[in-house]
Amino acid sequence: MNTMLTTLGTQAEFHQTWQVLMQQLETLLSIAHRRSPNRTETLEAISIAKHLLNKVGDQLDHAITAD
Repeated sequence: MNTMLTTLGTQAEFHQTWQVLMQQLETLLSIAHRRSPNRTETLEAISIAKHLLNKVGDQLDHAITAD
């Protein structure tokens, strides 16, 4: 497991995906704190966050199977 995390920690693609996911979650948090969020914008932000989370999960899965 430590080898996997070390491997992932050195991969630029994983770092980039992780950073974009964190930014998207910040966007969702901002939308959630609005008095009256726009439904379309909210659903789009959720969809993007799900996609990014799946991408991070796929990268983790790939690192585990490569270990």
